[in-house]
Amino acid sequence: MNTKFAAKAEDFLTDVVLKKTSRSFVNLSGEKRNFVMMYVYEHFKLDMCTYGGKGGSKSVTDVYWKEGCRVPEIMCSEVVVLISKGIMPSNFEENRNLIFEATINVFEIPKGSSVEDIKQLLSSFKNEFYTERYSNNGQ
Repeated sequence: MNTKFAAKAEDFLTDVVLKKTSRSFVNLSGEKRNFVMMYVYEHFKLDMCTYGGKGGSKSVTDVYWKEGCRVPEIMCSEVVVLISKGIMPSNFEENRNLIFEATINVFEIPKGSSVEDIKQLLSSFKNEFYTERYSNNGQ
């Protein structure tokens, strides 16, 4: 990913969250659009809509503020800098077997569910992960 584009997208999305507004990206395609989409939904918890682009017209991707959105504690561009400085490894396999502590919050489990019921529900997520560091204020 182009780090200049990533930093610019991070600035735009941070503006959307902090100013409770919307921003538009014009003619995003391929890798850039996928990056923005992942960032919008997974990290900033915003909403997005893409339209146009047919028949030679411009495609526009609008990003909208929504209740519950937030600015991530660490940005992709910061991770790239940490990797380039050797502070953070870039090889996932190196860290795969390290011991770590995790908390899983499961909401809306029916009353009377057993541990086995929960294990059955979570089995589809085996070998998948999504990490996010939470701040001290619980956000």
